[in-house]
Amino acid sequence: MSTRERFVKRVPALLVLLAVIVAAGFIDHSFGRPRAAVRATAGSMPVAPPANALSSTWYCTGGTSNPGGSADMAVTVANTGDDPRTGTVTFVPTQGDPKTVPITVPPAARVVMRAQDAVKAPWVAATVELDGGGAVAEVGTVGSPGNTTAPCASSASDQWFFAEGVTTKDATETLLLFNPFPEDAIVDMSFSSEDGQSTPQGLQGLAVHGRGLLAVNVGDFVHRRQAVSSDIATRVGRVIVSRMQSFDGTAGRKGQSLALGAPARSRTWYFPEGIVANGITERYQLYNPADREIRAELKLFLEQGAAEPIDVTVPAQARVTVAGNDEKRIPRQVPHAVAVTAEDPGLVVERAIDAASPAPRAGFSSIVGATGLFDRWAFAIGEADENWDEWVVVQNPGTRSITFSATALANGQRVGVDGLQDVEVPAGQRRAVRLGEHIKRGDLPLEVDASGPVAIERDLYQVKGLSLMMSIGIPLEGR
Repeated sequence: MSTRERFVKRVPALLVLLAVIVAAGFIDHSFGRPRAAVRATAGSMPVAPPANALSSTWYCTGGTSNPGGSADMAVTVANTGDDPRTGTVTFVPTQGDPKTVPITVPPAARVVMRAQDAVKAPWVAATVELDGGGAVAEVGTVGSPGNTTAPCASSASDQWFFAEGVTTKDATETLLLFNPFPEDAIVDMSFSSEDGQSTPQGLQGLAVHGRGLLAVNVGDFVHRRQAVSSDIATRVGRVIVSRMQSFDGTAGRKGQSLALGAPARSRTWYFPEGIVANGITERYQLYNPADREIRAELKLFLEQGAAEPIDVTVPAQARVTVAGNDEKRIPRQVPHAVAVTAEDPGLVVERAIDAASPAPRAGFSSIVGATGLFDRWAFAIGEADENWDEWVVVQNPGTRSITFSATALANGQRVGVDGLQDVEVPAGQRRAVRLGEHIKRGDLPLEVDASGPVAIERDLYQVKGLSLMMSIGIPLEGR
């Protein structure tokens, strides 16, 4: 019997099955799939599919791929599951042809793929395609302006936002637009700065070629601005957008930070780490792309004591900066977490941190906050040794106490980190743990399991050097 004949004979049965599935969808839209341990909408966050998923794809954007580049890029993939994950990594340069290389990630282990081993180009992105779920991917860069890291995206979008951005003489802001699909995408870009809205003619109807990467130096279009927020929307297609922000130190700030954009606005944003201290400057950037003003509240979770929330009104298509160092209600030297809640899901929020002497660390970091609370999180990049000081910060904004446990994915073995099992985080508080006090490893992918919904951040500080590698974790769906 031919393939066509077999298909025709099966059509009635397929139609019946389709009707059953559609009907079941009215009852449970996740029919046939494990539920994620989600207690608030994930919205704009990357999320890893469960281990029993048939496949998973990650889009990693941002970094250089030339000898002596300022941000030498590598993709790190960690497998939290019990079975190996095989697939491919396709590196897509701004110049030249893409290059696909195979990848196999053993269970409870990670693999690092350096872009320069595949392609040479000023900028590069990558698509990771695997034969199952339970794996997470992060992109990391190494260079003289400072090392940095960001989560890879688990999906593309037709819109992206950044609240932070600077194009002053000492700063360089580069937006990296990655189109992993065969068809071209058409993009419009607009900006909001201290001088109002800007829609550069050269960034309207911009083509991002299929399976291509486009780098845009924002300073070429928005000159010498202290506060630049970005809005990227596609007319056709979908893309992934990251931002590399760097400062050369001539005006005080020094370092660079890679950030994955927000593909959606949200009502709530979580930032587990925060501190105001000598040498450390902390800012929260609230961007409102909407056409009406939005009121928001910054709720503070102090490790000691309590503080009243900070109320903010963000005008339409504008950005407001809340400087932690200028807020008297934020006590100095007291670690804290922040939750930003808007009156409607209309804001994009980032946290920017500068560190310099006399602080014990140095560099610059700016990250988009978490928009969802999950029970399981993972980090592909990690190192706790004489070179790197690694912290994990757990924020519990809920009304009941939770516990969490950390597990190292140690070259094929799941190793519970001693002293970090069933650690309590009371309701409405945060808990920071220094991994080097519990485990010493230069290769430290990590899984963190909590008894309730939390937001989790990993922070890596170079002991002697210029690097603030601060990043929200990647949630894991299912079990």
